Amino acid sequence: MGAMKDVEALLSVLRSSMKRIVGEEEAVAVAYSGGLDSSIVVALAKELANTGGYTCAIPGSFDDKHATEAAQHDGIETRTIHLTDAGLVKYVVRSATVLGTVNPVAISYTIPLLCALDSCDEKLLLAGSGADELFGGYAKYEASSDPEASMSSDLVKTLAEAQLLQAEASRLGKRMGFPFIDEAVIMTALGVPVERKVDISGRKLILREVGRVLSPHSADKPKKAAQYSSGVMKEMERLAKADRLDLHDWTPAIISRQSH
Repeated sequence: MGAMKDVEALLSVLRSSMKRIVGEEEAVAVAYSGGLDSSIVVALAKELANTGGYTCAIPGSFDDKHATEAAQHDGIETRTIHLTDAGLVKYVVRSATVLGTVNPVAISYTIPLLCALDSCDEKLLLAGSGADELFGGYAKYEASSDPEASMSSDLVKTLAEAQLLQAEASRLGKRMGFPFIDEAVIMTALGVPVERKVDISGRKLILREVGRVLSPHSADKPKKAAQYSSGVMKEMERLAKADRLDLHDWTPAIISRQSH
């Protein structure tokens, strides 16, 4: 498959995925950072419904500083929800409960999604989960001797976490949609050669080409994982240090403390 043809094929299945997820909704929300993945989700959603962004971040973090400007480029308004220390602790416990884990990394990247889910007025929240695992977004894939195996293992975890988040959304009377991990998108992505995803020139190569079609301003932005761009991981580490605990010890300790 030629370079342009595989971009067109991916864009086609992403549009179909979004159409299935949005259904009859007239307004949808996006868990928004202004990075490549959420900007692509916004561009696809705008083709079908009124679209608003929700950015959950620690004050002063990268997302707090840059998401509003990125949203202007993407043609939407985004509401920024600032996480206080007390709010962050609440979401640490909430995320651990939803995911059934005390792993601080999993908890940290889930917090912005749960915060957006709680904050959005729309009944459907869309998120870019799965894009990194399908298209090679993490630096570790560049260093891996078998990046496809590493991506596949991570995708299994992401799919399981997405189901748990969808169950939580349902409990709240809402829906969560993940266009990148729609079955047809997964099958298309798995058929893309790994060198069209990761090579010495960068990561998520084919997805960046899709981004150039849909959201040019975000297509060449470097990857910033949600737990870091939102400031959540750094703030969790700061709170753990204040308690004189390693982060891996602080997480179960704070969960136990909050449950009593």
